[in-house]
Amino acid sequence: MKVLIAAGGTGGHLYPALAIASYLKKIDYTNCILWVGGKRTLEFKIVSSEGFKFKKISIQSYPRTLSIKWATFWLNLWISFAQSLVIILWFKPQVVVGAGSFHSYPIVMLSFFLGIPTLICEQNLHPSLSNRFLCRWASKIAISFPQTKDFFPLKVRNKLYFTGNPLRSQIFKLKREDALIKLGLDKDKFTLLFTGGSQGAHSLNLSAIEAIKLLEKKEGSDKKIQVIFITGKNDFKWVEESLKTVKIKSLILSYLNQMEYAYNASDLIICRSGATTISEITALGLPAILIPYPYATEEHQLKNAEVLQKNGAALIITEKELRGEGLKENILKLINDRNLLKEMGKKGKALGKPEATEEIVKIIYSLAKKTEKAEKEGLKGKRYW
Repeated sequence: MKVLIAAGGTGGHLYPALAIASYLKKIDYTNCILWVGGKRTLEFKIVSSEGFKFKKISIQSYPRTLSIKWATFWLNLWISFAQSLVIILWFKPQVVVGAGSFHSYPIVMLSFFLGIPTLICEQNLHPSLSNRFLCRWASKIAISFPQTKDFFPLKVRNKLYFTGNPLRSQIFKLKREDALIKLGLDKDKFTLLFTGGSQGAHSLNLSAIEAIKLLEKKEGSDKKIQVIFITGKNDFKWVEESLKTVKIKSLILSYLNQMEYAYNASDLIICRSGATTISEITALGLPAILIPYPYATEEHQLKNAEVLQKNGAALIITEKELRGEGLKENILKLINDRNLLKEMGKKGKALGKPEATEEIVKIIYSLAKKTEKAEKEGLKGKRYW
């Protein structure tokens, strides 16, 4: 089976798509997968490191304000359509998967007119602009939250499948003890994980440093608490220097590709509320303090976080409320109330969809069968679904 996957931008789009691609190869190594993404070096490195072929297109994100970016946007859009057409005609996929980012737009649109079945995946509670454009052209739509159906037009709701957000299988395979050993951490300490996502978050890093220093002042904290701190590339040296004299044991990293080690070693995570992070921590039943990125399109991170808070699986601190002192108090509240911490994890796990990847792959195979049927009946190139 030949599958073309279009995804790029942030880890929130890349990692769910990688989970799908890896699962397809796992169940049948003869599956042929081609990845189409953007020009960012990180995208290419991550995808190539997993062994998948990568093709670049020139698409850029849709400008939200009046600026010079409009001129380059339209130019790159038409270039991307031409590039995408060449890629599709060369690769001849049986199924096309769009992972929600703007990279999906030309690929999914062209596939519709060429009669190739398509699946688009929506990771967030509130659908992306790309998926709202593409929903009428897609064959099927996988959503991660049941509430997401209300944001799609009535005429496309028969295409919706509540699958959850696809996750890498590695995060379920680790034991806490093995993760702690791998990271060089102590098994008897309470482990805090601070992360602002694949690109980091300066405001979160700033408050985290302040909170860690305040926690240090609590007697015996260095014997009870340890920290995993994923800073992002830009803040790494600054965070490392800021915590140099702090007695609380801290593992400071600019980036961690194998996030399963950090997740499985942790007792509490303080993080943004991107869709992939939400899906991973709920699947693992990991209690969280969520700090939604305030500039996310249409506040989708806040909407993601509110689902968890409403169900008792997380606490929310908004960017405006974020201070080191308040963060410290919330951390201590959960450290000192292990019953509450346990209950949050339990409620989070009830929201998780660990089988999401398998469900999405089933949809891909069902679409591939339609391609086979069409080819047998001479319908290739027509809208046969």
